[in-house]
Amino acid sequence: MNADLELYSADGGYDSFCDHSDIWYHLDAKPIISYASNAVINQEGEEERINHWVNKKWRIGGDVHAPMVNKLKFLYENERKEQVGMYLRNQNIRDESFDDRYKKRAECEKIHGHIKGTVKFDIRRVRNEGRKLYSLLSFIVYQMLVLTEMQNKVGNKNSFGRYF
Repeated sequence: MNADLELYSADGGYDSFCDHSDIWYHLDAKPIISYASNAVINQEGEEERINHWVNKKWRIGGDVHAPMVNKLKFLYENERKEQVGMYLRNQNIRDESFDDRYKKRAECEKIHGHIKGTVKFDIRRVRNEGRKLYSLLSFIVYQMLVLTEMQNKVGNKNSFGRYF
């Protein structure tokens, strides 16, 4: 879809170092993932430790004088994905505006609930083959709703097209 994302929000169920780094690396977006109330700054995610590991891998291209983004990409691509996630989560813990950014997720959840309520089919007692059909039908119905609303320039609060 070539979406241009600045932030990517997820609930606490996705709070892992690997999820943080995957979102940052693959989507080029800042992960806004809720963290536990007892979350602490992880020392391996500190700039000093980032520089240590970049320097340790200098033979394969590590450059401690590179911008932080380049260091993080280098570490991600060289088996230090978890450490990159630690750095990103540390940034969220320190960010005073994190809670305000995370609250924006509530609007997305409301829209998601509306979508589920609109395209939900009841499939109790359906075998695995039927579940595949259910998933496919849900996707097709959702795409039809989006296309219809985009074509008709629907602009109400629950318009799906508005969020593309």
